Amino acid sequence: MRPADLVDQYLVLVESDLQVLHALPQRGRERACPACAQTGTPAFERMGFAYLACDGCASLFASPLPDPAALDRYHRDGHAERYWREHVLTATAAVRSRYTRGPRMHWVTGTATARLGTGLTVCELGGPNPLDRELLMDSAAFRSYASASLAEGSPHSAPRADVVLAFEALERVGDLSQALRRCREIVRPDGLLFVSTLSGTGFEVRLLGARMRSLIPPVHLQLLSRRGWLAALERAGFGLLEYSTPGALDVQAVADACRRDPNLRLPPIIDEFVRHDDDEVLNAFQEVLQQAGLSAHVQFVAAARNAVCPED
Repeated sequence: MRPADLVDQYLVLVESDLQVLHALPQRGRERACPACAQTGTPAFERMGFAYLACDGCASLFASPLPDPAALDRYHRDGHAERYWREHVLTATAAVRSRYTRGPRMHWVTGTATARLGTGLTVCELGGPNPLDRELLMDSAAFRSYASASLAEGSPHSAPRADVVLAFEALERVGDLSQALRRCREIVRPDGLLFVSTLSGTGFEVRLLGARMRSLIPPVHLQLLSRRGWLAALERAGFGLLEYSTPGALDVQAVADACRRDPNLRLPPIIDEFVRHDDDEVLNAFQEVLQQAGLSAHVQFVAAARNAVCPED
């Protein structure tokens, strides 16, 4: 799902867009942790963005942020985002359908049916996804599909829904509290919010930091820990129901980083694992990360409480 040659070109375009579209961070736009509002300690820098580790919940977050208008321009007009959609996603569509989108939609339909029944309405945030729509509407769980934007300044009219999907969407917003409030406005009381994102306490980011190739600052402005999500969801009027880290690429990503940089030093036992030549050992190690909640990829379900919490 991460072809090296396509990812290399994408990263070149990201760095170019950040300069051309003036989407680099600006002084005066510093912030506290978007999850629990605590201060942070400098962790690393990547592509001109400083990442802090929250002193309260251990989430990672970029601070300062770019100007909101420049950030919107990056996502709307950037060559990198277009290249990702038209080349990377197209080239990996079959494998993503089999290993990511298909299992994810099975998770959504199974969980929604078990908790809410069938004939439900669903709203996908971040724009429509034809494959998701097809997979969802093929199920008896759903009777209608809609999409809405999370971008700041976007129209706030969106259909109320039993189920709201936010896949790879909440990590890229400049104001997480506002985005979660928007989710809560859309989802019906006792409805469900499904989220997939990157973890700030996952194996890959904790070992690689600035070397983590899948960490793209304009896209990943916050990588929350489980504790961070609990705090952010509680404040927005949600209760966490399920939380898992089913990622399958952590060990491979760290092994690839070691191959690219022979000087990269890991703790000895970890280094032995990721450089192992037995696929069974590597797969077993990845399974341990999944079961321990330490994979970089997170997915969770939260339920909307009957009463909406007031704004911060």
